[in-house]
Amino acid sequence: MTAPATMPARFLAQADRLGDRVAFTTHAALGAPEDRAWTWREWRDDALAVCFMLTQEERWPTERVAILAGNGPMWPIAELGAMLAGFPTVGIVPRTPAAQLATLLDEAGCDVVFCDDAAHLATACEAAQRRAATMIVHDAGDEAEAAMRARWPHVVTLEDAATRPGEDTPAFDDDARGVVILFRWARILELGRVGLTHLRPDRRARVAADADALDPEAEAMVIFTSGSTGTPKGAVLSHRALAANADAIVATLGATDADVQLSALPYAHAAERIFGLHSRITAGMSCALVPDATRLWEGCRVAGPTIFGGLPRLYERLHDAVLAAAHGATGEGRAAWDRLLETGRTRARLRAAGDAVPDALERDWQGARAVAAPVLAHHLGPRVRIATSGGAPLPQAVAETLDAVGLTILGAYGQTEHLCVAMHRPDTIDFASAGPPMPGTEVRIADDGEILVRRGAMTFTGYLHRPDETAAAFTPDGAWLRTGDLGRLDPRGRLHVTGRLKELIALSTGRKVAPLPIEAALVGDAWIAQAMVVGEGRKFVGALLVPRMTTVHAWATSEGVHGDDATLATHPAVRARLEAAVARVNAPLAPHERVQRFAVVPREFTVADGALTPTMKLRRAELERRHAALLETLWD
Repeated sequence: MTAPATMPARFLAQADRLGDRVAFTTHAALGAPEDRAWTWREWRDDALAVCFMLTQEERWPTERVAILAGNGPMWPIAELGAMLAGFPTVGIVPRTPAAQLATLLDEAGCDVVFCDDAAHLATACEAAQRRAATMIVHDAGDEAEAAMRARWPHVVTLEDAATRPGEDTPAFDDDARGVVILFRWARILELGRVGLTHLRPDRRARVAADADALDPEAEAMVIFTSGSTGTPKGAVLSHRALAANADAIVATLGATDADVQLSALPYAHAAERIFGLHSRITAGMSCALVPDATRLWEGCRVAGPTIFGGLPRLYERLHDAVLAAAHGATGEGRAAWDRLLETGRTRARLRAAGDAVPDALERDWQGARAVAAPVLAHHLGPRVRIATSGGAPLPQAVAETLDAVGLTILGAYGQTEHLCVAMHRPDTIDFASAGPPMPGTEVRIADDGEILVRRGAMTFTGYLHRPDETAAAFTPDGAWLRTGDLGRLDPRGRLHVTGRLKELIALSTGRKVAPLPIEAALVGDAWIAQAMVVGEGRKFVGALLVPRMTTVHAWATSEGVHGDDATLATHPAVRARLEAAVARVNAPLAPHERVQRFAVVPREFTVADGALTPTMKLRRAELERRHAALLETLWD
């Protein structure tokens, strides 16, 4: 049976089909308030309650609905409730500053904000003081609500606000500015259920009819691109784009309603929003919500996902754990690890080349896998059948080693404007490319090397209120999306991403250098965790290197060297290892591409400290500003 063309209709159909089967779960062990499961029917009823409250005549004067929340139940319920009510949703990245939030809410016309905890409530209230009257639906509790009312006099609760006779929701004053009306999440669900059950018994049928009649080209959501530089832009995605991307992902993964996923990456970004939430709806998958991303591996052990999606940094940490287990083994255990890594890497290279794996080699590899199984299960649980990686290139050495021990990772490439451009298939894998184009996607390479994607059902509509930037995102004829990335297609039709057009480093010699492939090669070394290649306007290429501290600690223990991380990271012996790694990476590069000097940064770049975007990309301008004095030493 053909799936409905829009996500709201698809969601209702799946809820009818799957009924009392589990849709998503929360776990106290993973940072949630309680252990609980929501069935598809319960999810639908809660979403309909939100829909009911949002669609009361003149009660919610908003163009779009914003969600500022972590990976808890509020997000999937509010997202589908708003969509069923006909409101596009706007995801806000956690930890967005109040001033920026106010700007985003103004740009998107959001006068309704859903937020889940005290920190998000405080940010939303502060942002609302700067703009027109705003309704904030929150789940932050009594103390947080009281604190907001004491801090800002214009913050009122539902009970304080003026209401129309016989109704239980407030009316906005058209002249109000800076007024914030707090509305409890539990209350909105309660009133919505009452309205559905008693006041408006026909409403559910009307919502279903409206969902079926929804124009697939209508706006479904706005995703503000994080970007490594500049102000975020709101990428508008239609219902058709959501459905088409979800269909392509489900088909590529072979996902079914028997599969289980985790939700730990931020919902505000395209990967978790579409690759996660809306692909799960399309396939009927269940999901464990992980509000505390530091408990991701524990989440895998608790929930036992069958499909695991992660960023390269997660797989680098898993790779480190695998090698630590191998290097820490002794006697027969070490021999078993050596046999597995040798046979596995041979097998991996044959598969990457498209060659058949001899039966004897396959038997030897299958027999050797048992030694690695406990390490993989400790991190990913016992049931993972497919792992995917996106957001940045996965180092080839990491992908090859993990494949060798039994975890094949399907690399993918895409962007908010066209979520998944290329991706490996379970039966066709290599470790150097991003894979072949996705179903329904056509790729070509422009004369200047830029990757172009034919405009189609999976492509975004444009940037919110930015017609000039929308036009610039496509070729002059409007037929091809300009990705801004450099790449090539190999003879097998697989896409190789070789750099970022806007991030090309122009040396003072007139030569240009693409930093991404050099950085990917550097972090493929066991001694380097992160790297940023620099040199704009300089005569040669330099780099900032962050040592891989798991490797450094193992070395220090074996050599009897003591000290804190900063001392160990700058130890002469560690620097010698980094110099050897840089030399290996430099060997195949053209002379002007080689890293001539590097500086060591002993502390890892993180999202929390502003060095990385939420999708783990380097904030180059910020890092260059932060380490300006250190970088100057490279060219003294």
